[in-house]
Formats: sequence, C-alpha cells, structure tokens
Amino acid sequence: MADRTRDAPWRSTDFRLLIAGQTVTQLGTDVTAIAFPLIAVLLLDATAWQLGALVAVQNGAFLLVGVPAGVWLDRRRLRPVLIATDLVRAAALLTVTVAAAVSQLSLPLLMTAAGVLAVMRVLFDIGHQSYLPTLLDRRDLLRGNSAVELVRSSGQVTAPSIGGWLTQLVGATNTLLVDAASFLVSAVCLARIRKTERGPTRVGRAGMVREARDGLRFVLANPVLRAIAATSAVSNLLFTAATALIVLFLIDTVGLRPGTAGMLLSAAPVAALLGAAVAARLARRVGSARIIWLALAVTGPFNLLIPLTGPGWRTGFFVAGMVGGGVGQVVYGITQVSYRQAIVPSEFLCRVNASMRFLVMGALPLGGLLGGALGGALGVRATLLLVGAGLTLAPLPLLLSPLRRARDLADLTPTLGTGTRRTRRGSTATARP
Repeated sequence: MADRTRDAPWRSTDFRLLIAGQTVTQLGTDVTAIAFPLIAVLLLDATAWQLGALVAVQNGAFLLVGVPAGVWLDRRRLRPVLIATDLVRAAALLTVTVAAAVSQLSLPLLMTAAGVLAVMRVLFDIGHQSYLPTLLDRRDLLRGNSAVELVRSSGQVTAPSIGGWLTQLVGATNTLLVDAASFLVSAVCLARIRKTERGPTRVGRAGMVREARDGLRFVLANPVLRAIAATSAVSNLLFTAATALIVLFLIDTVGLRPGTAGMLLSAAPVAALLGAAVAARLARRVGSARIIWLALAVTGPFNLLIPLTGPGWRTGFFVAGMVGGGVGQVVYGITQVSYRQAIVPSEFLCRVNASMRFLVMGALPLGGLLGGALGGALGVRATLLLVGAGLTLAPLPLLLSPLRRARDLADLTPTLGTGTRRTRRGSTATARP
C-alpha cells in the first residue's frame, strides 16, 4: 500500500504527459539559457552591461505582467493557454535563427525575442503551477512536484553541455532550433491530456485591479507566505545578478572554452536532480515546515565557493558551489510551492501564484541590471563573492517567521485554516494570521 501511495502521481497518464512536456521544454529552455548569452558575447560583442540588460529583458515580464496574468488565467481554462505559449515560443526562436541566417541579427532583435519568450514563460509558469493540482489529489502534491522536478532535472543535467558543444559545432543561433522543437513536442504532450478541465467557477468579475489585489492580500496577510516571498525575492535578485555574469566569468575571467563552460554549468541541473530526489524524504524526516528554512540555511554558504573558481583543479570550486547551493534551493522550492498549492483555494490559485511570482520574480530584471552594474564597477569575481555572502543571509525572513517554531505544516493549521475556510465561502480573499 505504501509503495502504491508513493507512486500515485505516476499512475496517471495525464500526469505523465504533463511532466513529459515540461521535461522536454526544460531541456530546450536550458539550451537557450546558455545560447542567448553566447550569441550576445560571441556574435554581437556584448559588454557586461549589455548582458545584464539582456537578462533583465528575459525576466522583466514577471514584474510587468505577472499580476494581470494571474487574473487573466483565472478566467480561462489553462491547458489551451499552455499549448499556445509553447507555439509562440517556438516561433520566436525560429525568428532569431532566420535573422542570423540572413545576417540581420542584432542585439535589439535578440532582446525583443527574449521579451516575447519572457511573457510566454510568465503565462506558462503560472498556468502550469496552477494546472498541476487539477490532475492530482492535494495529498499527492509534494510527491507530484518532486516528480516533476526530478524528471525535468534529468534532462537539465545534459542541457548546458549540449548547448555549449552545439554552439561550437553548429553555431549559437542554430542551437535555438533544438529549443523550438522542444516547445512543439511540449504542445503535443499537453494536447493529448484527456482529463476535462473545469471552466472558471466565478460568475461575476470584480475588475482586474480588485481581483489582483485579492491575490496579493492573501499572500501579505499570511506570515509564512510573506517570509517565503521575502526570502525568494532576495535569492532571485542575487541569483540573477550572478547569472548575468556567469558565462562572462567562465569564458573571459577564468579562460574556459564554451564547451567546457557548458559542462560546468551542468552542475546546476545535477543539483536540481539531487534536490528533487531527496525533497519528499527530507520533508518527512526533518519536518515539512522545518525543511523550508533549513534547506537554505545549511546550503547557502556553498555559494561562496563559486568566485574561487580558476583553471584546472580550481574548477572544482564552481561545481561544489553550484551543487551545494543548488540542492538547497530546489528542496526549498519544491516544499514551499507544495505548501502554497495545498492551502490556496483553486478558484483563485492563479491569482495567488501570480502575486507570489510578482513579488518573487519581479526581482529578476533588477538582478540582471544589478549584476551588470556591479560587474562593471567592482569586477566579475568580486561581484560573485558579494552574491555568495548575500545568499548566505537570505533565509533570515524564514527564521523570523512561524516556520522556525514548527516542525510540520500541520502545526501551522490554526494560522492557515481560518483564512482558507473564509475564502472558500467567498467572504474574503485574505488568510488571517
């Protein structure tokens, strides 16, 4: 019985199709993640500031359209939207490839394509995160989210190295064809899901501003969600600052070739794979509430090893830093998302997810600009050291929240239950502390 319960998500064909599409999409996305900055560096001679601006554009949609996207998605069936975002992203990547083939590729065009991809990513991420609970029972969400991350990370392990080597063999822009194909495969997988999705349950519409405010109020009124939002925002700000410089650091500062840099960057998905594999087990052993803050507190200092990277054996510092810090981030991400999916009523889960994305992912474009500015002023290595120190301190809001005094999320039920019950009756959209 225990084994059947543990494998419950995998028994659903629809769930397997969902994560199959997500896995192949993530594989292509991670190829693009290294191809875009390589295109900017190798073909367009981008500076540190321009790389920071590119990362800001790639992530700016979370800040600009994240909250309205949640309201818009709550008014629609999610699966058709997910399919449409895959098709639009494939078209955007093909546009970049064609422009390069006819010698018309420029940094503004690359940034425009990055912006389109960013908007589609916002819609897909919010929709996908809100669509998963429609396929699984709530008691299976932690296992389901762990499974999604585990299978997806298996593809992530090889993606950066594939991106680096493909860039050397066929060129950075041609590498984007791999990503375009992955989005088409994802669209096919989503189209084959058979479970009928219920339409929006709300009859009236209070207006986008008011509905967006309801989702934001739910987050801010809950002390645990507030702490998660603060910690995640700081972490994303610093991670994106590092991401804006990491390719430049490995190629220009350390002096590595693109293929070698790609192999080193595959340490990040290895960390994701390890984190996804142990998240549910750690939550059971350590406590489903305690693991949320403990995962970051223990692994954050590993990020201080990354700026110590150098040629030869010193590349080991990069791998240790990426794996150590990455495992904690993935365990934290899986457990806090599962918590949110379990307590938020389905009728406005998109709005709450969008509000969290706005608060958390809105830091991403600022991080790109921060990384570019600090990299130019202090140097790339010094900036990465500063980022490592900041990530070590990032869990402080979690330690000051009710999570520190609870072992399991059930211990927080009095804090969560009132707000959730009231929301289900429609009297308020606020989770009362």
